[in-house]
Amino acid sequence: MKRRPSTMRILLAANIAALGALAVVELSAPALAQAVRARSTYTAAAGRIAGTETHVVYVVDETTQEVLAVQWDPQVKQLKGLGFRSLAVDAADVGRPRSN
Repeated sequence: MKRRPSTMRILLAANIAALGALAVVELSAPALAQAVRARSTYTAAAGRIAGTETHVVYVVDETTQEVLAVQWDPQVKQLKGLGFRSLAVDAADVGRPRSN
């Protein structure tokens, strides 16, 4: 007559298997497609477009040094992108004479 394994042994085996699976997942290397990038911080400022009554919000990504200008369009109830600039590129061009 065969003896059935006790409930305690079954639970112990299940816990060991779960612990092994957790160790494999936690100790494995991250996928190569996962880019390592610093978390961005943002600053937003409201303003108007020069010479108009149009309001605009400027959002600056301090990590990548980029600025985005957006405007709310009440007719379609969505944000419209107005423009994008790289502050790093603009700062590098400070010494260059302007034609405008």
